[in-house]
Amino acid sequence: MNRNLFIALATLLVLAACAKTPEVRYKVWYDWPERLLPDFATLGEPDLEGTKTNLDLKHLDDTKNHFCVLFEAPLKVNKEEEYSFRLTTDDGSRFYIDGELLIDNDGAHGPIEKKASRILAKGTHALRIEYFDNDKGQSLIFKYSTPTIPEREYNDQEFLLEDKLTDNQKFVKPQVQEALKRFKAWKGDDETLVFPILTDVHTAGNFTYKHVGFAATLAQMFEADFMANLGDIGLNAYPATVDSTYARFILDKIKEGMLKYDGMWLYAPGNHDWDGGAGKWLSEAYLSDFFQKPWEAKAGGNLHLTPGKTYGYYDIPEKNFRIVFLNSESSGTKGEFYYSYGDEQLDWLSGVLDQTPSDRHVLLLSHWMPHPLGVWNMVSMNPVKKEQSSKMMDFLASYRDKVTLVGLFTGDTHVNFHEVADGVNYYVSQGYGWVSPDLMMPGQKHAFFDYKESLCIDVVAVKPATREVHTFRVGAGGADYDYHFGY
Repeated sequence: MNRNLFIALATLLVLAACAKTPEVRYKVWYDWPERLLPDFATLGEPDLEGTKTNLDLKHLDDTKNHFCVLFEAPLKVNKEEEYSFRLTTDDGSRFYIDGELLIDNDGAHGPIEKKASRILAKGTHALRIEYFDNDKGQSLIFKYSTPTIPEREYNDQEFLLEDKLTDNQKFVKPQVQEALKRFKAWKGDDETLVFPILTDVHTAGNFTYKHVGFAATLAQMFEADFMANLGDIGLNAYPATVDSTYARFILDKIKEGMLKYDGMWLYAPGNHDWDGGAGKWLSEAYLSDFFQKPWEAKAGGNLHLTPGKTYGYYDIPEKNFRIVFLNSESSGTKGEFYYSYGDEQLDWLSGVLDQTPSDRHVLLLSHWMPHPLGVWNMVSMNPVKKEQSSKMMDFLASYRDKVTLVGLFTGDTHVNFHEVADGVNYYVSQGYGWVSPDLMMPGQKHAFFDYKESLCIDVVAVKPATREVHTFRVGAGGADYDYHFGY
């Protein structure tokens, strides 16, 4: 074998051996004749023993009928909280933590599920499962959950892989640096307004909050003027839709990631941000209190929020910019017209633009895009939505000569595109959302990628002196997804 290849293979084997996963120790005794669990301390030497990676019956050789098994495994607890356990077996079983019996499911029977819960302190705890099979069928299913951990198997390989990849973060800085190099070459010595767009990150699942933290790292490296969070932050994912404790945990983790950036976040809510608890406990006021008001003091009087609403504007006087952030009306995906801007909001927006100096550069942020390319496909554009979209586009066109309008920048559609209509720029940032290729329309682009290995964030840079906009894709798609246009 080639010496270098041999060394490489040996290195991989060492790394694989060092990759720590929870270890289940098992002992098996054959020919157990009884219809109840034994006293395992009296059984003597086992017929089979070893280690495996899960609390189940897989890969236990020659265990066809009439046997018993003792499983022992550690459970690492990162913070104190209540753990809920579910054990389903055919036939009998018992489950212990740190020597305490939590579930007694003994006896010869078909599959029976039993549950228990216990508050566990931070640290490592000892799990023990005793099991026996009598005849005609055998099964053992063990799962657990907490308010912050969705239900999983003891050693869920998918979660372990995601933990390993997202904790590694080795892909983050190289992808940021690659885009940063393009940005610096374009910027030169010109004064530039810079902000990353984080949008539709909900499809990063339980690791949404880690990508929020990655975006904060990106903002620091680009020396951004602010961060734009254009909604769909992840509350439409189970169990956030039914469990307010879990959803608030996700919110707390997202804010924790946001606070890694020592600057302003501007938030425009998405349709899915209303869906926590099926809209029962996440109100518009709550989202504003959580994602907008914490940055008021930092803004020094330049952040203007609309009381009880989730729209407002932020002035950057030193760069002569006004950033307006909007929401779409109604309350979540259950509402018929959640993709719309209501008369109340348009009246407010008209008032803001009327009192904006004509030389002030105005940039609008929102989750929803009224341009026809900003929908999944034309079939979803019912007459009411088409009317609302046209109304918003006509409204913006009416102000193109009254203010210095950079354009409207949104997310939602999970695609990229830029179009000019009646002199107004419309730009959609793909974000992390998925899209089926057969739903895409001409003019739309989508970079397919794995969020475990890539960022998907667009950085917007504006040169007011030359009225130029350049977007830089960080991660998925790279420079092929950059855009350049004027205003």
